Amino acid sequence: MAIAACGPAPSTPRESLAQPVLPIAPFSKLDREQKLAVMKERVMPAMRPIFNDHDPTKFAAFGCETCHGNGAKTGTFEMPNPDLPRLDLADLSKHEPRDVEWMKRDVWPQMVKLLGEPAYSADTPTGFGCLGCHLPD
Repeated sequence: MAIAACGPAPSTPRESLAQPVLPIAPFSKLDREQKLAVMKERVMPAMRPIFNDHDPTKFAAFGCETCHGNGAKTGTFEMPNPDLPRLDLADLSKHEPRDVEWMKRDVWPQMVKLLGEPAYSADTPTGFGCLGCHLPD
């Protein structure tokens, strides 16, 4: 009786139902395939609404190219990305204050969490910060 209550057997073998488990490790410690999987399965779904909410027109086509620029097309995914605006961290006045605040408040902290890296600070100068994505000006 108990067997009948479990329902019919799956039509596909159990092995095909298994999904690879993404590692819980700092992004910098992952191999290329793991990094691609983390980007696809963690970063993209989490960051798409953050970018869309900030500017639905500019980020309507949010995808790999949004952050990785031409590196997404060539498969190099180069970071920091020379296609992103360059930053003079001592003077961000040439950038829209709304954009700078959004990056500080929403983008940077979420990326720190998603990448599993320490946040950049005076105490952690090797942590993930603005220059993880942007080149210095």
